[in-house]
Amino acid sequence: MQKIRFVVIGCGQVSKRHLDIILEYGELQAVCDADETIAKNTGLTYHTPFFTSLDQLIQYISADVAVICTPNGLHAPHAIQLLENGFHVLVEKPMALSVPDAKKMMAVAKQHERHLFTVLQNRFNPPVQALHKAIQQGSFGKLFSVQVNCFWNRNPDYYIDHSWHGSREMDGGILFTQCSHFIDLLLWCFGPAKEVAAFMHNVHHSYTALAADEGAVLLQFENGMIGTLQFSVNSFKKNMEGSLTLLAEKATLKIGGTYLDTITYAEMDTSLFTDIPAADSPLKQVYQSMIRTLETNEPFYTHPEESLATIQLIEQIHSIANRK
Repeated sequence: MQKIRFVVIGCGQVSKRHLDIILEYGELQAVCDADETIAKNTGLTYHTPFFTSLDQLIQYISADVAVICTPNGLHAPHAIQLLENGFHVLVEKPMALSVPDAKKMMAVAKQHERHLFTVLQNRFNPPVQALHKAIQQGSFGKLFSVQVNCFWNRNPDYYIDHSWHGSREMDGGILFTQCSHFIDLLLWCFGPAKEVAAFMHNVHHSYTALAADEGAVLLQFENGMIGTLQFSVNSFKKNMEGSLTLLAEKATLKIGGTYLDTITYAEMDTSLFTDIPAADSPLKQVYQSMIRTLETNEPFYTHPEESLATIQLIEQIHSIANRK
């Protein structure tokens, strides 16, 4: 069977993980970045043609899937242009920075009969998979509450070296850039929220355009449970914690590690969390699912509607916090 052909749009740090996986699973046709030096160096490293213009790439290169790793604010216009020109699209998180943009991307994909794939790779972390399975099976009984913490560090160099970081138009803020995976997991595991309260402030990054560098959100889910999300990029020196703690009738569980990939503690009457098998890297599993969809029409592991739900909740949080 012929390998799937890829192009990568945006050659920053995130793209390197995609490029290495593409070399394993498909054929890389070209890379594109607005910075000529970055585009050229990436092309030389991966022995592939490089472009500095999306228009030029579309004119000269034929491929099956375009992988979008550009700044957040460019995800929507780049995805729409590529979908309109016959590419399937895999877009890094967040899918877009607004609900209207996300809906337009979905409409264009449907109109042109192309796939719009999104990256929500933390769903493939083995502890998260076990958590979702246990909830679906009712193994924990009644769910009481959930607490999610995201305590990361973003120092001045992060914002100074990459001018789009912290920008309202290109970055969108830390709920989009640092926390969207955590919000997706809340919605995926526990369903929609019917009540939201939020407080945010910028206490340590006033030199940026960030509306907030930390905050706290209180949620009441439609299933009756309550949840909290506390997030910050003010952790001293380094990323310290990404965690999810669940209190339920038949379980108390904390998933930790920086990326929700380890069990901190688990007290329950089930063996689901005693022997969790190792798995391929989460991003590799995103590619495996995408390739199965393209080759066999097996449904992709997630749908753009789910990424849209995350965007909707982030917009709601921002709106509530801004009214304080």
